[in-house]
Amino acid sequence: MEHTEHPPVSRRNLVILGGTALVAAAVPAALFHRKPKGLALDTDVFMRLLADPAAAAKLGEIRFAESKPGLTRAVYETRLARRLRAHGWSPAASPELARRALAASVRADYLGDRMVEIEKWHLSETEADLCALAALVMRDGGHA
Repeated sequence: MEHTEHPPVSRRNLVILGGTALVAAAVPAALFHRKPKGLALDTDVFMRLLADPAAAAKLGEIRFAESKPGLTRAVYETRLARRLRAHGWSPAASPELARRALAASVRADYLGDRMVEIEKWHLSETEADLCALAALVMRDGGHA
């Protein structure tokens, strides 16, 4: 049997890995289970951006079935809020500004080639995340 030599782990890498493990252990798990304040408002705004939330939810469900991208509403709410904020949106913004920020985010995704395929439909990541959020909202009975 031939044994392959693995490169030794440096002391620096051990210290970094050990420090990372300690920091990760120190972060309370509760932080990952609590919903940040204000996200329900964001979800309401995001759902009003959809002409047909039920159709978007169907695409979201297909995405979940095809690629298993994750099932946490907070993740999609946060992603969408971050993307729209980059284009001038805030929760206090008018519906028109929200639509413009959404359109700008979608255009940026297309220009940056950030695309998702859902049953041969090519959507921007922003659109796909909005569909996924719609699916999760519909699972909760349509309530944000």
